[in-house]
Amino acid sequence: MNVSWIFFFTFLLLIHTVLLQSVLVGESVILPCTLEQNLQEVYWKDKDNGVVCDILDGKADFNEQDPAYKDRVTIFPSETKNGNFSIMLRNVKESDAGPYTCSAPNRKIVKLELTVKVSQTTPGNGESPRRADGLLTFLLGCALLYTLTF
Repeated sequence: MNVSWIFFFTFLLLIHTVLLQSVLVGESVILPCTLEQNLQEVYWKDKDNGVVCDILDGKADFNEQDPAYKDRVTIFPSETKNGNFSIMLRNVKESDAGPYTCSAPNRKIVKLELTVKVSQTTPGNGESPRRADGLLTFLLGCALLYTLTF
């Protein structure tokens, strides 16, 4: 098999990754989003395309926010100039589970999936690695070894 095909398929696997976040009901969670520095407009949307938070000129704008998120979203204003548009969602509810997007006009879109658990079944919470990550790492390692040996 041609080495370029291995890298092509590995690249496809890498670009389709979605960050998974896991949290217990009632806790707070940071939804990460890193984009370019000095963006004027960044938009957070939920699974129903509802407005979670708009970040305009480094400040939170809640004018069009979905009422489900009222008084539960915080941004990190000092970090927006560095391209960090992460938000904190407090008092997480079961209905908060699902996909979220963080985007800026004509820029890349950061996608993540929030899983909400009613009770803790395993130790720890927060960022949860996907099962496919181990396979992906293995395949990437094999492709690298193959390239180095031939």
